[in-house]
Amino acid sequence: MATQTNPLIALLLSIIVPGAGQLYNREVKKGWVILGSCLSLGALTYWFAGLNKITVALALLLLWLSAIVDAYKVAKTSGEVAEFYYRKPYVVAMLLLVGPLALPLLWQSPNFSATSRWIWAVIVVGAVLMFVATPYIVNHLIG
Repeated sequence: MATQTNPLIALLLSIIVPGAGQLYNREVKKGWVILGSCLSLGALTYWFAGLNKITVALALLLLWLSAIVDAYKVAKTSGEVAEFYYRKPYVVAMLLLVGPLALPLLWQSPNFSATSRWIWAVIVVGAVLMFVATPYIVNHLIG
């Protein structure tokens, strides 16, 4: 991207609306994915109860904070994609914290081989299915 954007404006927009800083930085796909993910997590926070509600709210907070940092860093580096965004530790942390919402980040990162991408995708999807199915299995076994 040739045009430079103001990092403070990107930061403020991202604080107000998740993904707005990315839209300001002309990263349209990323901005819409972040906004949609945050809206989905917000809806799940409203729908769930108990510990699940807290877990989803923490995932929402983590995603929003990482979007704020990303918008600022991308604007600061003249619109180039910030390197930290695709590093293995960051991608793995996002996979462990927000699960399937980080799968697009995994598949776009040049730091993972095709085999490791598939392995991580299977692990994340398997863990999500396990967490979704466990209460029903336990309820069936008890009842």
